[in-house]
Amino acid sequence: MRKNRLFWLCVSSLFFLGACASRTASTQTYTPPPANSENSQVVSVQAPSVAPAFKAGRFALQIDSEPPQSFITSFDLTGGWPEGALNIYNPLGLQMARVEWTAQSARLLQGRQVREAASLDRLVLELTGAHLPTAALVDWLAGKPTPAEGWNVDVSEWHLRRLVLERVQPAPRTVLRIAFES
Repeated sequence: MRKNRLFWLCVSSLFFLGACASRTASTQTYTPPPANSENSQVVSVQAPSVAPAFKAGRFALQIDSEPPQSFITSFDLTGGWPEGALNIYNPLGLQMARVEWTAQSARLLQGRQVREAASLDRLVLELTGAHLPTAALVDWLAGKPTPAEGWNVDVSEWHLRRLVLERVQPAPRTVLRIAFES
């Protein structure tokens, strides 16, 4: 009886793990069946699988200011540039903030507080007091190593699904490390 229960527990665990497994992006080939055997032309079409417009991971930000500042958090990103949404979570996995943007507007939602601006650039400037390359930042969080003026983009850890970005101009030196989960 006990062995039987253990067996079904293992089988159900494997089933649920298999259901949660994700497939890697691949190229799919489709060959339609011939219309008739006398006059048939076989056409093969190849198209890359569409990558999901969703990224998740963690990022660490270190600012060499006086006093030095740093924080680590997790995120998920839906969409990209010029339209998208970014959720930021605390270490316990609770949502701290959500930023939504379009080409015409941006807003920050923190609990019951909502802050709106005419653009994502403007919102980031109001929040941080610094001009940051928001289009490149959105690309970075999406896993695209887009160059930006004053920033070094290090892709040497890309095989580990990591980007390291360093702002060298203007001061203070800022390092943003991003590790992707999906």
